[in-house]
Amino acid sequence: MSLPQSHAPTDEQSINWETLKTRCIGRLDLVEKALHRFQGSLADDLQSLEEAIETLDSEEVARIAHRIKGTSLTVSADRLAGFAMNLERQAEEDSSYDEESLADIRDECCRLSQLISQQRSGGSQ
Repeated sequence: MSLPQSHAPTDEQSINWETLKTRCIGRLDLVEKALHRFQGSLADDLQSLEEAIETLDSEEVARIAHRIKGTSLTVSADRLAGFAMNLERQAEEDSSYDEESLADIRDECCRLSQLISQQRSGGSQ
């Protein structure tokens, strides 16, 4: 696994690679393991989130959004963490959330999954 040369987060870059590498004490094997676990949890969390929104379960939406935020921050996926934080706040404050918030999370999960698969296969960003 090789990390992209650009380390500063940008609109196009969903993971802050330098921060993730630092969190993993410079060990690329730990980076890969963290990303693999994260990628595995994304699909399940997204499905659970969509089900909670469909059933109008604000408490569950907030709980899942909080979990997504935490796991995203662990791997320096700051954009997804921000989207999840917004949804969590919406669900907690007024028990409502808009389709745009879910779409942002869904799109970023897809982007991250593709990016992680690309990195694991040795591709670059």
